[in-house]
Amino acid sequence: MVNVDAKVLKQLKNLSRLSASQLDKLARNLTVRTFKKDEIVFDQDEQARLVYLLISGVARVSYNGHERQTIVSLLSPGESFGLDSLMPESRHPLRCDAFETLTIGSIKPQVFVETLLGTSYENFLPGFGTLHSSSRQGYIHCIRSIGLNVRRRIALALSNLADHFGSADSRGTLITLTISHETLASIVGASCQQVTEYLNEFDREKIILREGRRIIVNAKSLREIIESRP
Repeated sequence: MVNVDAKVLKQLKNLSRLSASQLDKLARNLTVRTFKKDEIVFDQDEQARLVYLLISGVARVSYNGHERQTIVSLLSPGESFGLDSLMPESRHPLRCDAFETLTIGSIKPQVFVETLLGTSYENFLPGFGTLHSSSRQGYIHCIRSIGLNVRRRIALALSNLADHFGSADSRGTLITLTISHETLASIVGASCQQVTEYLNEFDREKIILREGRRIIVNAKSLREIIESRP
């Protein structure tokens, strides 16, 4: 096991502004470990239990889906990650492994909050939970769309809209928000013509039902499209 003290942490970017007492408490509570190249730090959908601090080396954060791995970010020393663990019962939406040999310190979420923010975890959690939920859904939606063709991106966008603006209907889930073809095209990064063609296809296949400019979706059928092979 590698030992890290406050002097080492002080040299890392993002930590230089912490007080000596904060750095000392952080160092004392870190469990430090070295990972070899390609060794997994945590896997996608694994329960999030710890916050991580990259001390040296480069970490790779990626999304595994649709039979391919997409690198979302390469992390440098001084960066904290695994922040989903700050919410109880959360799971990692992404995978993290060693892009090259690296050293990482891990710490319990409660101690991390108390050390860096100077407040109790109980006081921190309600406010953080409110902010974290919406922003997390946004970036996960963007990440999931990586590598999808237009048909599957439209299905994902409709599924996301149903989650956010859906109302139960005997025929499926009614998206209560009126969405134009232009807006949907902008969401998925396609042309209006493509959106129109696929919506017509979804309509014929009874994946959606349109009432004027409102859409009723079959959530199960949308998931099948999203998870289907290209």
